[in-house]
This record gives sequence, C-alpha cells and structure tokens, in this order.
Amino acid sequence: MIIKHVILHVLDKNSGNLIASQDELDLNQPSLHEYIEKLIEKFKNSDYKTGQLTDNDDISSKISDSNNQSFATKATVLAEELFDIIAPSETIPAGDLLVIEFSEGVDDFFSILKLNFTPRYTHAVEYQDEKLVNNLVLNQAVLPAATQKVDEGIIINLMSGIYMLIEKKYLIDGHRTNYFSENFLKIHPENSTKDNIQAIKQAVKSVASKFDMPEHEVLAETQNTIFDTVQDDGEIKTSVIAESVFKGNVSAQQAYQQIMDTKQLESDINVPNTERIEKKYRLQRFKLDSGIEISIPMDIYQDKSKVEFINKPDGTMSLIIKDIESIINKFNS
Repeated sequence: MIIKHVILHVLDKNSGNLIASQDELDLNQPSLHEYIEKLIEKFKNSDYKTGQLTDNDDISSKISDSNNQSFATKATVLAEELFDIIAPSETIPAGDLLVIEFSEGVDDFFSILKLNFTPRYTHAVEYQDEKLVNNLVLNQAVLPAATQKVDEGIIINLMSGIYMLIEKKYLIDGHRTNYFSENFLKIHPENSTKDNIQAIKQAVKSVASKFDMPEHEVLAETQNTIFDTVQDDGEIKTSVIAESVFKGNVSAQQAYQQIMDTKQLESDINVPNTERIEKKYRLQRFKLDSGIEISIPMDIYQDKSKVEFINKPDGTMSLIIKDIESIINKFNS
C-alpha cells in the first residue's frame, strides 16, 4: 500500500464543534503507515456491503479530481457535511474522521473512515498538597486500536467506482437509519453477506415451522450448503439451499422460493469475502437442552460414520459420536 494523502478531522459533538484540520498528516510520522494499513486490512476482512458508483452519484463529484479541489479541501467539505448530519442526533457517537487516499497495485482508492470514540481509563500524575498522586482519568476520546473493526466507513476504488461500505443503524427521528449511506453518502449499497444470510435463515425457519421440520436439522443443512457453495463457487446459491434443505418436499421448496422472491434476493448471491465465511461456517455448533454445547468440523458433520443424530420414537433425539480413538481435555490453565 502506498499512502498518498491523509487528513484527520475531529467531529466533537460534545462541544458542538467540528475541529477541521487545515493541513494533511505528516506521512513520516512514526507508526502512522502501519496504523492505517491495519485499519484498511481489518476493514477488508469485515462484513462489508458493496456497490458501484456512477458519475451521477453526489459522492463521485466530491472526490473527483475534475473539480480541481485539493485533497484537504475535499476532505473538509465531507467532514462539514457529516458533522451537520450527526450533530443534532443524540444516538450517533462522536469521533474522528480519517480521510485517506492510497494506491494498491495499479488502483487508486479514496477512503472515508469514521473512528468512533471509545471511553478508556488512563493514568494521570498529579500533585495534591505537595504529594505526588497517581489518579485514574476517564478519557472520552480514545480512537479504536488498529486491530479493531471500523464501525462506519467506505473505501472507493477510484478506477472502477466499486466500493466497500461498513455502517451501523442509529435511531434518527424515531427510525433506525443507515445514515452513513442514506444521508451522508446518498448511495444505495447492496445487502451485506450477513444481511443476506440472515434473510435466508429466517426463510428456512419459517418454512420448517410450517411443515413441522426440526429446526436444528434444517439450519445445520442450510449452513452446510452455504459453506459448500461459497467454497466451490464464491456464491450463495439460494436454489441449491431449497433443494438441499427441503429435499423431496416440493411444497416446502416453493414456499421457501416465495419468501426469497418477496425479499428480492438473487438466486446467486456473490460473496466478496469468501475466506471470512468459510472460516466462520467451518464448524457446526449445537447447544442441547441439557446445557451441553458441541462444535463439529464441517467435514466430520457430513460423515455419518463419525457423527449421527437419531430421532427416537418418544420424540427425543440422540447424538452419537463414533470411532473415538482418544480424548484430550481442553482445560484452560
């Protein structure tokens, strides 16, 4: 990564002021490059939304070089607009706005990251009655660590217009709103992978309830199918989920598809961050009514010679784990 420009503006809602920097950060500042690079890396490994900017989008004109504005001027205009939106809201947290222009390979990127403040205690050395006293002080304006996920932000590929977006909903005028995309950037991103999977889970649970199917079985098979299709094709295939989860039950498949149509989910949903989904879904996790919790690797779960759920005539179930050669106690020291 080559960092070209960086500027930091303080969105100090508590005092009611935008403290706009009049110059860019010194790129030779120790650890600055490392901090920004880790923030961007963490951003890319998060559950972000995607979309495509057009020349008609308001944000496109504001970050374009064709408007003959300096990087600092562009960033200040963006900070002023964002501050005007968040200042009246009691729910949106204060923070710093970090605006970055960088390049990777042949592509240039423009990034707007809102780093929400996190209250943290620190020490303060003071003198009281001529005695040195170490006190605890609550600092209300600590920035997130480089290893923490950014709550709100966008990274725009200046060459293609494709963007990655992370945001949170906040209560504004009585409604939970994605203010960062809707009010600030004025764009309409696609649903995140997390949102799409949540919609699929709700549809599967609804159909399972209607057709009296065990919820744990249909959800396990849903996870299994998502894992397989993402691993094989980099996509979630909703039609394959219907065939696998409701195998042989045409009515259930049709009911599921009707819900998918209502939710306007595509039959093939692209997953931009496949490694994250594969890592997250490689274990099947179950919690039994007895309080027992168990995690089963996906390849083991798929092998009935290793693990098997058995439905008993009295309505209870048994979980059989087979061919155990050794057991290691995972007692935490």
